[in-house]
Amino acid sequence: MSYQGHCNCESIRITLPQQPANTVICHCIPNTVIAANGLVAVVRFPIQTRLTFLLILLPAFSLNYFVGEEDMTVEDTRSTLKIYEDKKSTSGNIVKRHFCSDCGSPVFTKTPKAPGKAFLKAALFDTISSPSTEVFANKQLEWVDLGATEKHA
Repeated sequence: MSYQGHCNCESIRITLPQQPANTVICHCIPNTVIAANGLVAVVRFPIQTRLTFLLILLPAFSLNYFVGEEDMTVEDTRSTLKIYEDKKSTSGNIVKRHFCSDCGSPVFTKTPKAPGKAFLKAALFDTISSPSTEVFANKQLEWVDLGATEKHA
């Protein structure tokens, strides 16, 4: 059975032959900012006589599936898939970040270090496999432990 996901506005649809078994957590700074997967902090503070709550999203990591390009079918019904060439990547390589220009959803990232592969954003899918690997773990927030069994600096 195929595994399908889409960007927020559903202009871009992704189909894989099956759900990947593992999720890769990336702690590189650009990915955490772009993907904005993270932790929500609830801040409570008094304003005059009422208590007010503020939700803050702390970008902490990006959830990805590392897939072969040949296994990934991309449907771009409104031609909204655009590419940003990131020259400030943590690895020092120019990485290509594919995103939806209508809703801003990150879709996948390609790096010259892994030709023929893509880091597909797991948040595009309704269910996400358990993480097994963390990359750029040396950039991880020190108070975050996501339980992956394999960590790479």
